[in-house]
Amino acid sequence: MCVVTAKDYDFVHPRSSFAAGWACASGLDVRLSDGRTFTRKKLGSLRDALEVARLGEQLGSFTELKRGPAGELLGVGIDWTDAPEAGAQIGRRLRRLARSGRHVSFDPWSSFADVYAAEPDKGRAVRLLKKTLGQSSAAMFIGDSANDNSAFQEAEIAVGVAHGQPTDRLRCDYLVEQPRLAEFLRSLRDHGMDFTPRLPWVMERGK
Repeated sequence: MCVVTAKDYDFVHPRSSFAAGWACASGLDVRLSDGRTFTRKKLGSLRDALEVARLGEQLGSFTELKRGPAGELLGVGIDWTDAPEAGAQIGRRLRRLARSGRHVSFDPWSSFADVYAAEPDKGRAVRLLKKTLGQSSAAMFIGDSANDNSAFQEAEIAVGVAHGQPTDRLRCDYLVEQPRLAEFLRSLRDHGMDFTPRLPWVMERGK
């Protein structure tokens, strides 16, 4: 089992030490439990993103710095969930960064965004994890946003988590509603990690 996330390693590892591998900062930092690391080397400046984050903090938002194994800055997360009135101003700045070529991950329906120092690619990270871990059987990927689409396409079984967001943009084959996710995972465990669409709470797309 591996974890593919927008969070950085220092955040996610203590919460998932059972995993065989982690693809953090949306794939910019891949690490294995045996100590091997695969981190993007060519990183751009995030000075503009930090300026937007500082503006957001003045308006009540929260900033998350995503760092690699040497402390290098891989991404800047901005969360204005607790300051919804700041969303419009932060959104305008983020769209300006995107137009200038920065790697901005931002869904209009959400109240948070990430800006990365290189192009994030969860699909590339999934390919790397499968290769380095010698994964030969079918792989499942579980995600909840359009940012997961490249990873969905790399997995033989793609399961989206529906939590009120528009799901028509998710390139997955199946959906599980978030309140039922824990029950689905327990059922998957009880079936020896052998997925079938007949497992409880699984909905096939288009049905």
